Amino acid sequence: MNEPAKAYRALTHGVGFFDRSGRVRLDVSGPDRARFLHNLTTNDVKRLAVNQGQEAFVTSLQGKTLGYVVLLACDDRILLRADAGDLVLASLLPHLQKYGVFDDIVLDDVGARTFELHLAGPGAEELLRLGATLPGPKDLAHCATRIGDVAVRVVREAPAGRPGLTLIGEASNAAAVTDRLRTEGAALGLAVGDEATFEAARIEAGTPRFGHEVTTDNLPQELGRDAHAINFVKGCYLGQETVARIDALGHVNKHLRGLRFPHGRVPPAGATIVVEGKNVGTITSAAHSPGWDQPIALAFLRTAHASPGSAVRVPLGDETLTALVADLPILPPPDDRAREGCH
Repeated sequence: MNEPAKAYRALTHGVGFFDRSGRVRLDVSGPDRARFLHNLTTNDVKRLAVNQGQEAFVTSLQGKTLGYVVLLACDDRILLRADAGDLVLASLLPHLQKYGVFDDIVLDDVGARTFELHLAGPGAEELLRLGATLPGPKDLAHCATRIGDVAVRVVREAPAGRPGLTLIGEASNAAAVTDRLRTEGAALGLAVGDEATFEAARIEAGTPRFGHEVTTDNLPQELGRDAHAINFVKGCYLGQETVARIDALGHVNKHLRGLRFPHGRVPPAGATIVVEGKNVGTITSAAHSPGWDQPIALAFLRTAHASPGSAVRVPLGDETLTALVADLPILPPPDDRAREGCH
């Protein structure tokens, strides 16, 4: 079994190890940090307690999604985390800097100076219990601890749809922490995953990604993260009018859904989805799922065609793929049961 296959299997039978150090990490400090982020995001940052975290959308004045972020409240700062890539930073940082002139805050891009390692699977917690203090059970709870003699912050989160813990620390210590985890994790079935393995797991989990599901063409409620990332009773923030109006109307025109393809190749992002010859949606991300042993995808579908269990088609030149619509997440059943009824 090759290493990516081992890492995928470790998500349900061991520990999958993923280096996500390329992600955006911004320290937001200063006395106005909570108010500042509260005014620019969809969640209630003012009520975010130290050692707790929350998801949020950074929205434009028109209520469009500029970013999908995780905020971690620390004693002296709020750590803002987002997807990897220069485009993410180019979207978020100028926006934050523009509105930061009105508050007493400091923005510090610490991405290059820090590492971010994610452990996912049933053995993740057992591995860190070998020496680290673990955060509370709540999603995105976090705490400062040590791996050996290295200071790290441990975050409880599940971007791959499996119970997970993320470690964040100084970049100069990344190799030491990685070596220790791989040595101590060997007995727990630790396997190193690559970007493609994580991408398949992310799609199964329905975790949105910048440039794919999160774009300025989309509204926050279209991504199905309302319960995690949007507070509908907080005070005013940039873009609130649009978000509140959609909430009052009770619906959006399209929804993020999962797709499962019993046969055929993996469709490309951007492929058109049709029903009875009409364009009803667009694929945003796709991958081969080792668990389902078939292609899967995330897609925005018009409301009338977003019902789970309905069938849609994806024309790809000389081939037309058929897919079943599914609610998110689309995690496969354990082991061989994933393939039952799929072929």
